[in-house]
Amino acid sequence: MHGIVHKTLKEYVVDRTDEKTWETILDRADLEPALYLPVSTYDDQEIDAILSTLSSMATQNRRQIERDFGRTLAPELLSTFNAHVRDEELFVLLERLETIVGDVDAATDDTALPSVSGTRDGDESVRVTYRTHREPAYCGLAHGILEGITRAFGADATVTEQRCIDDGEEACVFLVERA
Repeated sequence: MHGIVHKTLKEYVVDRTDEKTWETILDRADLEPALYLPVSTYDDQEIDAILSTLSSMATQNRRQIERDFGRTLAPELLSTFNAHVRDEELFVLLERLETIVGDVDAATDDTALPSVSGTRDGDESVRVTYRTHREPAYCGLAHGILEGITRAFGADATVTEQRCIDDGEEACVFLVERA
């Protein structure tokens, strides 16, 4: 997984707790402390171990933590990959997700991004489809990222999950619509 995810997850945990809690999570997950660089790639198993450990220590379930973290991660992704994101309206960006993800994937070494596409669903909504090779599928993270992108654009819109890989579907489908 891309280093920006690892780096931001550490910041997310430390901001909500403290450095000692982060160290406890790493210890319980049997991971060595690392300096996560946003331009590097890291093993998906580290993120999975951290999220599993965090959810076992927290009052929220893993999906809720993924979703909340996704809201935090979205502005970091937009900033890191701003060369691939034009200054445009939210729904135009969502319609271009397949191209943006493809461009980022081609420019990034040693990581395979999920397949994400957006299709206009009327004047006031876009349907976003998320497919991944990863196990777990990180569906909550995808949902939170879409909510975070919506916030970053200052849009008055909602993100509703319509289908989910975790429920046996081949893809997660989210409807982003103006409120």
